[in-house]
Amino acid sequence: MATRALNDTIKQISRPKSLTAIAVEYIREAIAKGDLGLGHPISESALASSLGISKTPVREALAQLKIEGLVIIFPQKGTFVFTMSEQEVVEICEFRYTLESAALKMAIQGSQQAFLNELKEIEIKMSAARREKRGDRYLDLDADFHALFFKYCGNQFMVEAYRMIVARVAAVRTHLAALPRHTEKSYNEHKKMTKSIEENRLDEALKILDEHISRTKESAARHIPRYSLL
Repeated sequence: MATRALNDTIKQISRPKSLTAIAVEYIREAIAKGDLGLGHPISESALASSLGISKTPVREALAQLKIEGLVIIFPQKGTFVFTMSEQEVVEICEFRYTLESAALKMAIQGSQQAFLNELKEIEIKMSAARREKRGDRYLDLDADFHALFFKYCGNQFMVEAYRMIVARVAAVRTHLAALPRHTEKSYNEHKKMTKSIEENRLDEALKILDEHISRTKESAARHIPRYSLL
């Protein structure tokens, strides 16, 4: 009994995050939410000042985020938020559809009702966010909607693969949200997708998902900024 209580106590003790981990989370979120825009230069000094830490953990954080593909470090020129060429946009969208379509199929085959219930809850919240003109809230819910595919797919390797691109997908989503009618089209696609899943029309749901990601691909190819370092 005492051993169980001790184990429970140990589980409740959380190891404090390192300054590098704090900086990684801060910068990753700033990129995903568009506070650090695509292609923008990153100042180690400004980040260190904002976080109240030295530049060393910020530099270590940027090195980790480079591995994740969220920042690009150009020798003698500086560090920049990632951006993508037109070909890279095509490739990440193709990879995203491959993962999401497979995860969606598996989620429907698994706990379909629980999956559907959560999709419908998010759709209702998305509608409210649009009505209240809460753009940031809508973008978070958009990400949550797609993350549900992986929550219910039952395949940890697919979850890990999605984690490789999810922050970059979120950053592109934030950038495109400023385009006219983008959010309206996005909401309608999510609504139709949920309805198709509810009616067991998987082929229709996959078609809508394909159209949804293809529209993102076309918009991103036209509107994502490129680096200008000359």
